[in-house]
Amino acid sequence: MGTNIYDDRNTVNDLTGSEWKFSTKTVINKAYPINMQHKLRSEHGGQKPPELCADIIKIFTKKGNLILDPFMGVGGTLLGASLTDREAIGIDITERWIEIYKKVNKLENLKEQKTILGDSLKKLDLIENDSIDFILTDVPYWNIDTLKHTRNKKIKQSKLNNFDNDTKNQTKEEWLQQMYDIIYKASRKLKMGKYMAIFIGDMYRDKEYHFLSAELAMKIKKAEDLKMKSNIIWVDNSKSLHVFGYPRAYVPSMIHQNILIFRREA
Repeated sequence: MGTNIYDDRNTVNDLTGSEWKFSTKTVINKAYPINMQHKLRSEHGGQKPPELCADIIKIFTKKGNLILDPFMGVGGTLLGASLTDREAIGIDITERWIEIYKKVNKLENLKEQKTILGDSLKKLDLIENDSIDFILTDVPYWNIDTLKHTRNKKIKQSKLNNFDNDTKNQTKEEWLQQMYDIIYKASRKLKMGKYMAIFIGDMYRDKEYHFLSAELAMKIKKAEDLKMKSNIIWVDNSKSLHVFGYPRAYVPSMIHQNILIFRREA
């Protein structure tokens, strides 16, 4: 059978063999357009291109499948689901982000997906176990807004929000545990054999590189039925570059994020 033919035995997605082969690349360096009410969505500093979310969704789901995002933000996952004829549920603790998602949805004339306002750790109880086909989410960063970012006053402060209002003095270990608790609970909603993708960027603070993606991955791997399958690197060349550390020290310009891929297996 040719690689351009869809194989009826495909239980993961709707891709042909050629499309499947291309989708297994571990680096995404595609330039995504600045569209779909980007200025409005950018009120949330961590928003992801809906087309990026759509591309990931097409790798791990079939049309009509149900997707969950327990940290939906301004709805990149939900918009991606609508672009690909999937169903989705999004949860967020900040009402403003849900309002922006709904406004973007109307302006773009897309199907509105289900949204739930509140703390994911509690609201996940509203979703039936073993009912979700894919989880795609972008976790809130460890106290990123409460740390002093740089001495360069020309660089804008991050607009990323924390998960709640009690993270100002949260240690990294506490943040990791909080993320694990929510991600583990969300994973109970996944059907067995289905996948979960988690956006997580690393951090350079206090003269040290914090490998948050690796630390979170190792934490999640403690769940016996969650097996790590890949780490996909998304290179965002639209990021502005600044002169960090010059001329005395090397400080990285973070233009990539990690996408941790897990599968729920017995």
